[in-house]
Amino acid sequence: MTTTIHPRGVRALTCLLMLAVSPGARAQQDPEDTDTPAAETEGPIAPSPTDPDAAPPWKTRFGVRLAAGAPEGVGISALIHPRRWARAHVGATRNTLGFGARGGLSLIPLELLISPVLELEYGYYFNADYEKLLTQLHGEPTTAATGIRTVGYHQASGSLGLEFSPSRYVTFFGGVGISYWFIEVGAAKDFIREAEDDPEISARPLNLGLSSPVAKLGLLIYFN
Repeated sequence: MTTTIHPRGVRALTCLLMLAVSPGARAQQDPEDTDTPAAETEGPIAPSPTDPDAAPPWKTRFGVRLAAGAPEGVGISALIHPRRWARAHVGATRNTLGFGARGGLSLIPLELLISPVLELEYGYYFNADYEKLLTQLHGEPTTAATGIRTVGYHQASGSLGLEFSPSRYVTFFGGVGISYWFIEVGAAKDFIREAEDDPEISARPLNLGLSSPVAKLGLLIYFN
């Protein structure tokens, strides 16, 4: 008797035979027949090209600052420029009243050939000549009290200006703003006696405050 195998049975038998193949037999397949991931065949990925217009990484810069202005006088300072937008300086200053120490912070919001700059400064002047100080405050010659020869004063100022950088190592700057003075008068008795002409007056140390316009010009020289 002849047995006829249905085509569906043939396909089922073939599937069973394929499932019966052991994993070891699969492992013995030719490695060239195995698909290799595209990432392995293509080799290392080349780095993307650097944008030629991108700014180079910033490195801290050092230099000196020379400045002249009113009422600050002339001064020389060491400066550090740790960020593109921020710069700090500290040094000595001299005006018609005496010597002092001064420091400040400059903020540069835009880095251009001619850049805007906001500058905040603080200084302390030692042993300023009291007679010259009174003359400057009054706007006319003033006779100082006998007991007051020198005074110390603080000065804080803020200014807006521009700076011009024709080269990497040189920057010119200028600005205008406002300055606040805080004057310490230890011998307040003599100060008041001069104003009131009363030798019996007594008083504690006196602090005076006033404001005035400020203007400055200067030069920055970088070492790196």
